[in-house]
Amino acid sequence: MRMVIVALLWLLVLPGTVYSEEESTPWVALRVKQLMLVNNAPAVLLVDEPEERYLLMFISFFMANAIRTGMDGPQLERPLTHDLIGILLRRLGAKVTKIKITELKDNTYYALISVQVNGEVAEFDARPSDALAIAVRNGAPIFADHALLKPVDASLRGEEEGAPVLPLEEEGSKGKT
Repeated sequence: MRMVIVALLWLLVLPGTVYSEEESTPWVALRVKQLMLVNNAPAVLLVDEPEERYLLMFISFFMANAIRTGMDGPQLERPLTHDLIGILLRRLGAKVTKIKITELKDNTYYALISVQVNGEVAEFDARPSDALAIAVRNGAPIFADHALLKPVDASLRGEEEGAPVLPLEEEGSKGKT
């Protein structure tokens, strides 16, 4: 436990990549629409606001539970790891400002957590599932590089009779975190 606290304090004292607010990559705001099973594997479905594009990521059962717990709100007597990270950041005067899912490389998604402390914003590399669990607990917006998103067609929206409401699996969209 002490190692976790020391590591978090170290991350806050030694900033990660400090970035300018003027970024060149077009980011798309997303929200967690649903946690689901696809072929008995847990996945998180992220959608843009008009629900025209989506990102489906396969995650572990543990991380699906962590994201669900964060979405449902605090129900536990004692904080879990993702809750503790938020508590530590707030107590130290820091704030999670956003998370960004940045790329898919070798079938693995990558993300950054942006943290503001002392007027500076630092980005930290994170697994997207951890970043999502932290974002839902701290009310931080979720963004993804537009190149990672897939279009939602009529069959995925359930507009065609007998069509599934959500994407079940699409070749090339499978990525782990």
